[in-house]
Amino acid sequence: MKRVLILMVLVLLAVGDAAAQKYYIPRFKKTKIERDYELENMKHKVAINMGGSYNICMGMQNVIKYGERGDKTSYNESMSVSGGSFYLGAGYRFTENFIAGLEAGFQLQDNDNSIPLYLSMKYYYGKAVQKKRYRWFNYLNAGPQFYIGSSSKTVGGLLAAGGGLRVLAGRTMKMDFYMGYQLNMRNCLPSDFGQHDIPASDIKYRQFSHLIQVGVNIPLW
Repeated sequence: MKRVLILMVLVLLAVGDAAAQKYYIPRFKKTKIERDYELENMKHKVAINMGGSYNICMGMQNVIKYGERGDKTSYNESMSVSGGSFYLGAGYRFTENFIAGLEAGFQLQDNDNSIPLYLSMKYYYGKAVQKKRYRWFNYLNAGPQFYIGSSSKTVGGLLAAGGGLRVLAGRTMKMDFYMGYQLNMRNCLPSDFGQHDIPASDIKYRQFSHLIQVGVNIPLW
């Protein structure tokens, strides 16, 4: 009798378990939800940005031409003090990849400070809206810069090129980390102290600084 009762109980348990399995709701498995990240605000064609850089001087080249004689001499020297810059820019988004505009700011240098004003072009790789929170870019800057020191003529030049990475730092905040090469050209004023065979007005003295530029750019609009 006991065996029959035990057998009946086991049968009932088996039937109940089968019924429970029929209505069993599997445990929710957490899945990674993919979303689209906006790396460029294409709602606005006008782009506003600000940023700054630390400039590491790799050396300096001096080129001197002597009047009508056409003689030329050049020599290299090292600059012991590095500098930096900060700037504000405005540009136009031609496509989701290409932005061009003007940037102006202030540049601290060992051989006279300057106010650069240059054309800036940036090309970003990949889509403006994508699954990743970053995309690579290249940049090119070229234009005049205006020296404010007493040993320089007012107008000089600037040329810079490099690359970097745009990162979505928050929900909407974007940051461009970049590194590149910058060439500064300064028109120096030759010394007219004492007596010389060639007047200072006939001497062209240019100084070229070679810099490694490391900085960050923040799009504001």
